[in-house]
Amino acid sequence: MDEKDSKEYTRSEQEINENIQHLFNKLHLEGKMRAADVLQLTAHSLKSHKSCPVEERAINDCLSESYSTFRLEDVSKHSDIRVDEEDDDDCRRGREAAQQMMCLLEKKDLTEIKDSFLPHQGKLWHQWSQKNKELHRPRAYETEEDISRKQKEMTKIREQQYESDISEFIKLFIKEVNSHNECEKMFFLKWLRILLDEYWSTRISKELQAATFGVEHIMREIGQIYESCSSVKKNKKDLQFPFSSLPSFAAEMMISGFPLELMDGDAAHVPVIWISAVLDQLVQKLGDQRVFVLSVLGTQSSGKSTMLNAMFGLQFAVSAGRCTRGAFMQLVRVSDEMKTQMNFDFILVVDTEGLRSLELAGKSTRDHDNELATFVVGLANLTLINIFGESPSEMQDILQIVVQAFLRMKKVRLNPSCVFVHQNVSDVTAGEKNMEGRRRLQKTLDEMTKLAAEEEDYDAGCFSDVILFDVQNDVKYFAQLWEGSPPMAPPNPKYCENIQELKGIIILSVRNLKSPLSRVSTRRLPEI
Repeated sequence: MDEKDSKEYTRSEQEINENIQHLFNKLHLEGKMRAADVLQLTAHSLKSHKSCPVEERAINDCLSESYSTFRLEDVSKHSDIRVDEEDDDDCRRGREAAQQMMCLLEKKDLTEIKDSFLPHQGKLWHQWSQKNKELHRPRAYETEEDISRKQKEMTKIREQQYESDISEFIKLFIKEVNSHNECEKMFFLKWLRILLDEYWSTRISKELQAATFGVEHIMREIGQIYESCSSVKKNKKDLQFPFSSLPSFAAEMMISGFPLELMDGDAAHVPVIWISAVLDQLVQKLGDQRVFVLSVLGTQSSGKSTMLNAMFGLQFAVSAGRCTRGAFMQLVRVSDEMKTQMNFDFILVVDTEGLRSLELAGKSTRDHDNELATFVVGLANLTLINIFGESPSEMQDILQIVVQAFLRMKKVRLNPSCVFVHQNVSDVTAGEKNMEGRRRLQKTLDEMTKLAAEEEDYDAGCFSDVILFDVQNDVKYFAQLWEGSPPMAPPNPKYCENIQELKGIIILSVRNLKSPLSRVSTRRLPEI
């Protein structure tokens, strides 16, 4: 190469280098893509042609420099994109209020947060729950004096609970939800949920599940403040608002689409005073609307919450590093068009923790599971029994619990229905295989019915003696949620089709299974 060609080559190299550097900076500034990714792809393409050493060297020079990744909210400042956090006053104020609450959690030991900020749902509430269970399960040798003593102990525990101070965290929460307009309040609650999930998912490990902290724990604390005040019939000195106003706020949350804890998963107890008050407020705000109660039962991590979220567009927790604990209810408004077809106004969806929970390993899981199953089956008009996988032993354990729950409903003359949902089935289109699976399920249900009937001292020879059940129409097979292996696998279209089919079956089955909202709050819940 002569001197002239060498100078031309060097000048060309400099121009290419400058052009690529300009492109790199432009991409980085505009945020159209992560520039390093673009250049990596370009470099790969150049290497495949093996004919552009100048461009390849220029790209490598760019890649060797340190560039930080960008955030979408920063990119939006250089464009015309409207950002709620900046442009919407309600959203911005709601976020600021949520961040103010999060500041109180900083530098606190994870294991001490609940004791510090949520004292009303701690040891005293658990003691009261246990005493209440003992009171309603009298033994043969118990006398009236024993029952009276337990009632006095429960009253004393409530008084101690009442004397507990309300934490600054809860005071701030109650103040925020009572001092904003409806729109700003909803933004505040949504931001608080996002920030709490973010905070815990980055700091907590699987070994510290007991230290999880979310909006549901805040509402549980408010529920216990209400129950303690209601028991002693006095307002707390450090409560800035009348305690009687707390159920109204919880009812507004439910109307706005937030789930509310129905059963405390830690104490395994239903705060009946609190829940009844919230449901009474719902009746006052909405009128005595026609409501259909749908619940779900199944093993832990079997996709119960995901199924309900996909079916109704709900917000039951399926992430943030924790499984559902206890039971949650969420109100779903039925559109005017569908009301005429289905003859009811709302669906009350009840999501539950998994049976045979790993967190309860080594404890009395059978009693706990039976209590949970009996409660949600008795409360619901229709229960979805979620079975995951094809393991016969797991199916048998779950079915035994389910059959016993339905048998107890039969004894108290409640007549709920059920649909079995068999998830994660390899080939839902295999008719012969599904027919064999149905026959196996029917046989197992009949066997479990005989065992449960002996235990409950009831005359029943098959599952159809307990509830109306058609194995052909009341058993549905679901494809896998993901088409391949997560995290890069796309959703399985067949799963979406199965969800839609199940939703249609529920709609068809509920036309004659409606209850007034007041019936749920004044009859069914306290009785169960």
